[in-house]
Amino acid sequence: PVDRMPLVEVIRGEQTSDATVATLHVLALRLGKTPIVVADRPGFLVNRILVAYLNEACLLAGEGVDWRSLDRLAEAFGLPMGPFRLIDEVGLDIAAEVGRTLCAAFPQLPESPLLAAAAAGGLRGKKGGAGFYRYEHDRKTSPNPAIGPALGLADGRPATDADLRRLLLLMVAEAGRCLDERVVAEAADVDTGMVFGTGFPPFRGGLCRWADAEGLPRLVAELEELAQRHGERFTPCAWVKGREAFYD
Repeated sequence: PVDRMPLVEVIRGEQTSDATVATLHVLALRLGKTPIVVADRPGFLVNRILVAYLNEACLLAGEGVDWRSLDRLAEAFGLPMGPFRLIDEVGLDIAAEVGRTLCAAFPQLPESPLLAAAAAGGLRGKKGGAGFYRYEHDRKTSPNPAIGPALGLADGRPATDADLRRLLLLMVAEAGRCLDERVVAEAADVDTGMVFGTGFPPFRGGLCRWADAEGLPRLVAELEELAQRHGERFTPCAWVKGREAFYD
């Protein structure tokens, strides 16, 4: 909910003055929020990276990975909830529409058909009482047994650390593109946005800090291998390939 979200993305348009940006920055601080300045691009920063992550989780489920175990792995990594629980919170209909919009804006992202199929079948997530999970009195109760038949998902194989890493590395690739395109000015903006906007584990320092701790050149090599297997969305941009770390 907006009133509880600690992050504010201050969007700078082509004709936005420095004075306007500064005023909005101060206003956000007075409201007790943490602001970052973001360029006017589809998805801005947080939704662009987050939707790529959620869409990839749906692609994994479509490939036969058990979505419940993927949620558990994400929580074990330190995220406040797994991707499918988050989709329920957002609303499957909203997630499907935002996913469609961003996949159209960034052709390297192949749109997963799962969310559109779920929304077309009347599954709306938490606000509708059922999505990937069932809800009673706004509280999650258990996985929704109807989701598998509704989306054609058989009982899949358990998710592995490699599956979770695939999600994380796609976010790293997208963060690199955001920095290359000057959506934000520096890696610290990405980390602030991911921690305060998505709940990326603060103890990991943020997405870019985590990537640096893992070793950015190592992640670049992993991304290039993933790109060969799964497509250009994993291809690291030249900005990332030319660096030893996000922070240098």
